[in-house]
Amino acid sequence: MKRNIQILSCICFCGFIGFLSIANIIQPNKQFSENENRYLAKVPTFSLKTLFNDNYTGKLETYFTDQFIFRDQWISVKSLSKKLTGSIENNGVYFGKNNQLLQMFATTDMETVNNSINYINQFIHKVDVPVDMMIIPTASEIESSALPVFAYNENQEAILQMIESKIDANWIDIYSVLSGTDQVFFNLDHHWNEKGAYLAYLAYLNFLGVEPTEFTYEKVTDDFKGTLYSKAGTFWLQGEPLYKINPVNQVKSTITFEDGTSMNSLYSDKYLSQKDKYSYYLDGNHALVKIKNEGVQDSLGTLLVVKDSYSHILTPYLASHFDEIILVDLRYYRLPISKLIQEEEVTNVLLVYNIENFLLDKNFSFLK
Repeated sequence: MKRNIQILSCICFCGFIGFLSIANIIQPNKQFSENENRYLAKVPTFSLKTLFNDNYTGKLETYFTDQFIFRDQWISVKSLSKKLTGSIENNGVYFGKNNQLLQMFATTDMETVNNSINYINQFIHKVDVPVDMMIIPTASEIESSALPVFAYNENQEAILQMIESKIDANWIDIYSVLSGTDQVFFNLDHHWNEKGAYLAYLAYLNFLGVEPTEFTYEKVTDDFKGTLYSKAGTFWLQGEPLYKINPVNQVKSTITFEDGTSMNSLYSDKYLSQKDKYSYYLDGNHALVKIKNEGVQDSLGTLLVVKDSYSHILTPYLASHFDEIILVDLRYYRLPISKLIQEEEVTNVLLVYNIENFLLDKNFSFLK
């Protein structure tokens, strides 16, 4: 009897392995993973040169890993099993309370930070317009009550105070604005949401001495599953809402991108049917974006925003106060910013960065 069970177990195991092998061979390769929001590895080209000089075996292993059958299901099973067995994180993302996901906060070496501050200060003293700055803490700091027990959480307030003490820009204290609030970040993404961006908008206008306008909100999807959803592999979770931000003064905006293409809206509807739904705001990442706004009352002029993607959901608020907004992403833009300021007759400069991006970014050397 025992031998029969062993034989049956062996047959089942071999059958399972055989099924997986055949399935992996016959299934078509996928080019893109919607859940992970990235392109998957392709079959590496084989030759004696690539075998010995181009890490062929490593690339082949990556290909098999990326193209393994039921990949999304295996990732989800791994993530769920870690959570059920008491782990507080997966792949650098904490399993927070009420199904909120929170990015582990990681700093960088102080040499990089100090270099960035020096580049920014040199830029500030070079241009003839006011330079304002807001650095946004992460959800793990502002919504720390959602963190699991024993989660490590570095003091971001102290880091922000250090940056403020060294930077020569006009400091917009977003930490104080967001402290004590909740639900100002997405549950499944690392960005702040429309509520968090609105609070920052109020703080900036208060600094400028300008009265804010009013906005209405239109839900455009219930299925936003952001970067933390992908990174943590929590593919069993339901998506969350994404909102269009409409000013009551009905400002009309036209966007022109660096390649000359344009659209008559701050929103790109095509992304609502894709995984990367945050790119609904301003059509995602671009080197240079110019926004012309019609119907602005008491315009403040032209605003240049040097930024990361946190600015994308903030811009619809700011568009009600500037005839033109120019957004520059230093990861892709290499022309002199000071020249752009002169050519576009910029009246205000605003730096908008998430704290983690700011600490890791090595592109401020291009801020000239």
